[in-house]
Amino acid sequence: MSATQKEGFYAIDFVKDSFSKPWPVYDGRHLLEMMRQPGVEVDIRNIREGRQDAKRYLPAVIWGGHFEHQRRRDAECEPSGLFCLDIDHITTEGPDGARRYYQEHFGGREDELDIVFAHVSPSGDGLHVVALCQPGLLTIAENQQWLAGKARSAYDPVCKNIGRIYYLSTETDIIYNDITEENEK
Repeated sequence: MSATQKEGFYAIDFVKDSFSKPWPVYDGRHLLEMMRQPGVEVDIRNIREGRQDAKRYLPAVIWGGHFEHQRRRDAECEPSGLFCLDIDHITTEGPDGARRYYQEHFGGREDELDIVFAHVSPSGDGLHVVALCQPGLLTIAENQQWLAGKARSAYDPVCKNIGRIYYLSTETDIIYNDITEENEK
């Protein structure tokens, strides 16, 4: 996989919810639009109160790339040059604990680790850390292992395929944002 330049646009897919087909996005501004959709805050609150069925209504992103034919088959993916490190169950302290974990393992090292975006996961007890794929590492799993090793962090080895969808959270759950034009976080 070749990494897309950090200041450029990424060919990634978004899905409005788990019932929708992916729709292509080439601009990070859509990321915030999706996180600001009506109902996202309510769904996140429901998930964090134990209603996991609400997750299927959340917007999601396919960080690994874009699928020309709206089917998520890895062989048909146009890589974006991005991958997501999914870190689950790292805290029992909710979003504040996840934010502390990020600061302890990744904070201040975003440029060194090529991180472009990070947010608290919808459950509130984990993180999604998005970074540029590294030259010489050929798979999503290799890139995840590299980042987890550099940050002395755990990761979810199940999330290794390029077409994996990652549910988004609310805008207030953003920890680091270097992917959109609104990098106020």
